[in-house]
Amino acid sequence: MIRIDAQPDIEALSKGLRLLGDKQLPFALALTATKLAQRVKAGELDVMRQRLDRPTPTTMNSLYVKVAKKNNPEARAFFKDAWTSGVPADTYLQQAVKGGRRPHKRFEKALIAKGLMKSSQYAIPSPSAANQFGNVSRGVVLKILSALGAAETSSGFQANASGSKRSKRKGNQQRYFAGVVDGESGIWERKKTAFGDGVKPVFIFSDREPNYRTIIPFYKIADNIVKANYMAEFTSALDFALATAKA
Repeated sequence: MIRIDAQPDIEALSKGLRLLGDKQLPFALALTATKLAQRVKAGELDVMRQRLDRPTPTTMNSLYVKVAKKNNPEARAFFKDAWTSGVPADTYLQQAVKGGRRPHKRFEKALIAKGLMKSSQYAIPSPSAANQFGNVSRGVVLKILSALGAAETSSGFQANASGSKRSKRKGNQQRYFAGVVDGESGIWERKKTAFGDGVKPVFIFSDREPNYRTIIPFYKIADNIVKANYMAEFTSALDFALATAKA
């Protein structure tokens, strides 16, 4: 999260007080902070488009601006930290922003808890199972967890596959399995082909801990944008406050 406090230096503050007085100045400061936060958002999105590998629409729509108020001239630019479902961008973009080691995802924690994957391992998506964004879709992940008996139970609803007719119709329990195929450990999908039955990898279990370099220097980008545009936005806000001030 980036906080943008629009407190100007002494010279700019004196100018604002001379032109606006102490009643309209807070409005100008709040407007300045909001405009800067909007510039930060646009700049960050430009970098995300350039540097992220096939970012999803959800990722690109995850950056928000909280506008400043007259009584609190601080605006914020931040990644949304909650979704109605799934993992929020504030969580999964941390590696891109800060770099370093990747913690286990919720999916991996469920596999570990079920004893299907070692606590030292990580589930790496197979290219053949990945979607256009390079990920295994959430829907497929839920089907896998259900098939392996590792799905969560919430609100009295059991998501794991069972022996019921409804569950058998879905076929997930027969479709996915965890095991070793040709010396490779992972999650596999059974497939029927013209040449007979076969399997393809969905996730491969890796003993190597994923380590990420910083792709989006979020705070540096924001700082540079604020420094480069502060006076222009403050001057523009003063002009707007003067034009709209009540006599």
